This record gives sequence, C-alpha cells and structure tokens, in this order.
Amino acid sequence: MKNMRIPIFSAMAVAILGIIFGSFFDYQISSSIASATSVFGLTVSVIGPTIGFSGLAFVGGGLAALAVREKKMWVKICFFALASIAEFVTIYYAGREYFGINGFDGKAPEIVGMLIAAICGAGAEVGGFYVFKNCEHKSWLPFVLVYAVLLLVLIAAIPILKDTMHRPRYRTVLDQSIVPFHNWYERCANYQYYMDTFNICGEEFKSFPSGHTGEAAILIVIAAFAPLANEKIKKYQLPLFIGACCFVAFVGLGRICAAAHYLSDVSMGALLTLIFTCVANEVLIFINKKKALKPTVQEEVKEEPQEEVQEEQKAE
Repeated sequence: MKNMRIPIFSAMAVAILGIIFGSFFDYQISSSIASATSVFGLTVSVIGPTIGFSGLAFVGGGLAALAVREKKMWVKICFFALASIAEFVTIYYAGREYFGINGFDGKAPEIVGMLIAAICGAGAEVGGFYVFKNCEHKSWLPFVLVYAVLLLVLIAAIPILKDTMHRPRYRTVLDQSIVPFHNWYERCANYQYYMDTFNICGEEFKSFPSGHTGEAAILIVIAAFAPLANEKIKKYQLPLFIGACCFVAFVGLGRICAAAHYLSDVSMGALLTLIFTCVANEVLIFINKKKALKPTVQEEVKEEPQEEVQEEQKAE
C-alpha cells in the first residue's frame, strides 16, 4: 500500500523514460539488435506469457483456498469461477503463443503449447492454494484487485490502443521498402491498403503497445497486492516487486530482439499496467483508511452516554 508508492512511481518513471528514448531511437535500436529469427527473442516471447499468466493462476489458487472455507454458497461459486478463469486464460492465451505467429510458428501443433501452459498453470494454482490456504477469511480484496487491473489492461487498454494506432511491427518494416516506419504517436491510417495490396496479415499492424510485456507485467500486479493476503509473505513484497520489474524488462528486450516490438512499445505496455496498479493501490489505501476510522467513531459514540451518566450522578 503506502510502502509501494515509491517503487510503483519509480517503475513508472523508468517506463516513461523508455517511451521518450524510443521516440528518438526506436528504429536505430531495432536495426541494431532485432531479427525475426532470433532464437533468444522467440524463446522469451513464448515463455514470458506462460510465466505471467501462471502468476494469475497462482492468485486463482488463493481464491480457491478461500472458496473452500467460504460458507456463503454464492461467494464460494464466485471464487471457484475466478480460479477456473485463471486456468483457462493461462491455457488459451499463453498456450497459443508457443507455435503461433509470435513464437515458433508452425513448428508443432498449437495444442502442444496449450498442454505446456496447462501444466504450468495447474502447478501455479496448486501452489497458490497451499500458500494462501490459511490466510484470513476477508483477504479476498487484494486478489480481486489483481483481476480488475488485468481486465482493464489486457482486455481494454492495450487492445484499444493496438486497434487505434495500427503501428507496423519492425519485422514488417525492416528496410521500409514496402511499409514505412511509424513512430509510436503516428497512426498508420492506411494499414488496410498495405494488408490488401501486399497480403500482410492484421497481426503485423499491432506493434503499439506490447501485449506480451503487459502479460509479463501480471507479476508486477501480483507482487503489489497478493502478499497483502498473507502476513508470512508480506515482508517479501518489495523484493518480489523488483524481481517482477526485472522480468518485465527481460521480456521487453526479448520482444525487441524478435523484431516484434520497439522500445516505446514495450515501455508503454509496462506503463499501462503500472498506471492501473497505482490507481488500484490508492483505492486500497483509501479503503483501509475508512476501515481504520470506523472503530474511532464507534468509540466516540459509546463514550458519550457514559459522560452523560457521570454528569447526572454529580448533579444528584
């Protein structure tokens, strides 16, 4: 909560610097290190989402642990549903990356990637169940905040920006002989012309911002909120947050090396996640402040009648 303000703001500052630096040097950086056949870049591209979504499955395991102890049936069903959604999302979104267009395209059937993601997600969910099985009954709020932030980032913010800007990926631009380079703030308005004329698929015009970086940044959200549900791991909140930020930077580097994104793309993907994490953190601080004030108000109400009784006894 309050102790996470400085780390979150610091990470946001780094992401903003990445966008500013990329505004001037995006093309030069990619020209130096990017290749559509980079084994390092492609490997990071397929593993990153699995690790990120496995983090969500870990939180889903925590909700499953709460569901087991929950007495209200409708709440129990909701918690189990959220836990199931985490596993499904891990299998579908992370699994299809392995042998899809952004990974080792066509090297194996897509189902193989989904099986890998399913195993990782299931392991993470079981781990989350055991880590949070003894946490307090009312510790569901940090978990729900994780889901809320990821919903806003991965389902709303990033897809909307991708479909608005239509920035061509570096692997499509390359020498700019067909599709010219566009900066992150320059919308590629005639993307449909390039698609129709040169038979380029729509996925090649979804460079800004980076979805993979946003998926890796799931760990940032989890590091910020999940430890609050268990006092035993709360003390590791800051190290987990720093480790998550390093992982996001590593995935961002991999996406640049794979010629799928520019520096500004991956920086914006991280920044969007951090912005919503910051907002959620402030909401949590506000809620806790209100809770802390309630006992004080109740005590004042209880003290007033006692003072009146004492005054009446003095009068007698």
